[in-house]
Amino acid sequence: MTTRSLVVTLSLAIAVTFFAPLHARQAGALSAATRQKLIQSLNRGSAFIAKQQQADGRYDNHPGITAMAAAAQLRQPGQRDKQLPAAGKALDYLKSLAKPDGGIYEKMIPHYITAVSMQAFVAGGRAADQATIEKARAYLVDHLLDEGEGIAKNDKFYGGMGYGGTSDGGTADIISLEFSLRAMKEAELPANDPAWQKAIQFLQRTQNFRETNDQAYAGTDGGFVYYPGYSQVEGTTQSYGSGTYAGLLSYSWANLQKNDRRVRSAFKWIGEHYTLDENPGIGDKALYYYYMVFAKALQAIGEDTIVDAKGGKHNWREELAAKLMSLQLADGSWVNKNPAEMQGNKTLVTAFTMMAIEAILQ
Repeated sequence: MTTRSLVVTLSLAIAVTFFAPLHARQAGALSAATRQKLIQSLNRGSAFIAKQQQADGRYDNHPGITAMAAAAQLRQPGQRDKQLPAAGKALDYLKSLAKPDGGIYEKMIPHYITAVSMQAFVAGGRAADQATIEKARAYLVDHLLDEGEGIAKNDKFYGGMGYGGTSDGGTADIISLEFSLRAMKEAELPANDPAWQKAIQFLQRTQNFRETNDQAYAGTDGGFVYYPGYSQVEGTTQSYGSGTYAGLLSYSWANLQKNDRRVRSAFKWIGEHYTLDENPGIGDKALYYYYMVFAKALQAIGEDTIVDAKGGKHNWREELAAKLMSLQLADGSWVNKNPAEMQGNKTLVTAFTMMAIEAILQ
């Protein structure tokens, strides 16, 4: 098990509108009965997470898991004030890791830890954390791969983000970038900041969409791979589930419009590969990360119904809610039977699932 595993552990009518912020969407497709049951399920997951917290505020010995768990606790609808006394201890722990350059980390994967810590701070809403958030935002913007790192615009990794430090070998990937863009968006990086356009360059080169991807490997199905020329479907450049939802979500953070051809192409892939039984292309690997980015991406788009390849219509909120509730364990937690990507860690997987539920409820 490696620290890298932590991260690797994510045809409709398209209206001509901008992606709206996650908190602005309404969940019109979720029935009152399902909503009630889902909130009960979320409360049970939250109770499990609370029991995992250590005296120093951590929910796990890894700061990334701590940040994910704290953010999940704090983002429960209407629960921030109730959760803040305990989760605030986690925020204080994370704040103690802040470096003079704005990074938030101990020794490893600094970009990832900074991004997920920022999300926890934003979820907490404490005025005392604002300066830390702003410095961390500048840190992430500065560490996008670009001319400052000696990366030319024609390099396939230009505009991307890796885990940071020596763990990413100077490369970038769709998962690390999505976490970073989410943090930048939540920290209110202006829409005209050049970082967004740089990120789009990388996203285009990670999408199997030949019209905008200038890489030789590019296919035509509209889905995403892990990084340009490499897929989690080993030995291929095949699009897969969590990579595609992370890519679509990243486009939303980067302010693309819903009628943009890159967005339409990604959504076409989603309709053709709609499933909750697996992470399409890689089976049960990283399944709960898939559920999280699935929910967050579709909630960001604002569509209640997905039409699959056979023309079947799916109320994804109702279907995902039923799936997640059926998988919850007696102690309130969730865990993947496939432990790859640290998905044997109940705290991490429960945090992922809580975030998926929180997106369903919005």
